[in-house]
Amino acid sequence: MSAHPHPIAPGALPRDLATGAVEVFGRSRVIEWCEELLAGRVSDADPAWPDIAWLGGTVGWLPYWARTWGARGLLHIGPPARPDIVLRALEDESWRVREMSLKVIRRHGLDDPDGRVDRLVDDPAERVRIQAWMALGLPVPHEQQA
Repeated sequence: MSAHPHPIAPGALPRDLATGAVEVFGRSRVIEWCEELLAGRVSDADPAWPDIAWLGGTVGWLPYWARTWGARGLLHIGPPARPDIVLRALEDESWRVREMSLKVIRRHGLDDPDGRVDRLVDDPAERVRIQAWMALGLPVPHEQQA
């Protein structure tokens, strides 16, 4: 378990928790942590990094959740320093990671020189397809809307 401080209000909104983490640990450190989580290089319980509760997470969940929480952190405090990590996450096996990465791309206007977002308009997960259309700045086709 991390020796770092815990968030004061662990039930707070993820945006507020991530902003609080920036105040405690610094923006560049939190962005790096979120990128490493998203890349799958650190776990939700890695003692070298802040407590996952700073991103609204809980230790011990399935591994894709740490990647999802990393992307969610970037959504709220980005843009990422290494956008390539977000773009590679569009190929993650978990639809939740792909969906959240698309939200990061959209929010921060990340470039997609290889057309990875384009390929996700046909993703098996409806929520990913919708986010892909939105990231492309296109209207969501009626058949894609829930």
